Amino acid sequence: MSTLPFPPELFALPPLAFAAGVDLYLTLLLIGAAPTLGLWEMPLPGALGDLDSPSVLIMVGLFYLAELVTERFPPVAVVWNAFHAIIRPLSGALLALLLLDGQSLVFLVVGTLAAGLLASIAHGVRSGAAVLRWLGAEVAPSDRLVSLAEDVAVVGLISLTLDAPGQACAITLVLLVAASPFTPSLLRAFAYAVQLIGGRVFVTFRQRRWRSGEELPVWVSAALDDDDPLAPGGVPRGSPAGVWRLPGAPRFVRGWVVVRGGVPVFVFRRRAGTARIELGAFEARDVHEGDLFRRIDLTAPRVRSFLLFGLGGPGVESLRSEFVTGSIREP
Repeated sequence: MSTLPFPPELFALPPLAFAAGVDLYLTLLLIGAAPTLGLWEMPLPGALGDLDSPSVLIMVGLFYLAELVTERFPPVAVVWNAFHAIIRPLSGALLALLLLDGQSLVFLVVGTLAAGLLASIAHGVRSGAAVLRWLGAEVAPSDRLVSLAEDVAVVGLISLTLDAPGQACAITLVLLVAASPFTPSLLRAFAYAVQLIGGRVFVTFRQRRWRSGEELPVWVSAALDDDDPLAPGGVPRGSPAGVWRLPGAPRFVRGWVVVRGGVPVFVFRRRAGTARIELGAFEARDVHEGDLFRRIDLTAPRVRSFLLFGLGGPGVESLRSEFVTGSIREP
């Protein structure tokens, strides 16, 4: 009999929830098929054995194949992952209910909330990394290779969870700590991609343009109060934007690019208030237009960054005239 002050099944909860956030359908498929395929001889903990129903396995297998297909098409994958931002936490919570079947109400409530949160974070980080690969943040391996690596990691984590849940729990916590410096930026990148999808849906009903000074948010205008309104071109124009690896800003953050005389500036919110970064130290390359965004690559010594604008913002020629041909290169 266990002398632990909590059910030993709790050791299996973090790795199961984390795996469900990374690849939900493969996780369910492995758990449900493990006893049938002889991969696990002992009864599964809690009520996880209920997942071995043939109808459940067939349905989960079909969803797994559907996810593989959607990953080949980034805009579709963003929509898929946006819906799963709700599905994954709920599924993580349901896995916790099955795992902790028969335990006290306190463990059920705490376990389901923790599992839902872990699955949500894992899904957001994984989706944010996929978004940045799609947006062109870095030279990255192919989607197939990344998908294969994720599947191998999930298979290994689930197998270890069934054999040694304590070790699997420790590895999961190490992974979460290692990813923590990048987690906020990856979550923001995922949220920004979802926003781009929404902008694409409504872009046909809006003129593609800069926003005038009266349309800027109050916090953006406040960050520009010390600018000289009488400078050439001093009437502000702005557009929502995202930036990647801009020195002085988080790894990925959303904000506004504002043009008001001088060089453009990027304004964003941070915990202590607002911050602004002048873009004059960068050299802008050409404007790249994707299915859902327009991207301007920025270069400086030992720095590579980029700006992202939605399709409802300024057009390609406007961005070229504002960034590529002159103003951003002013001293």
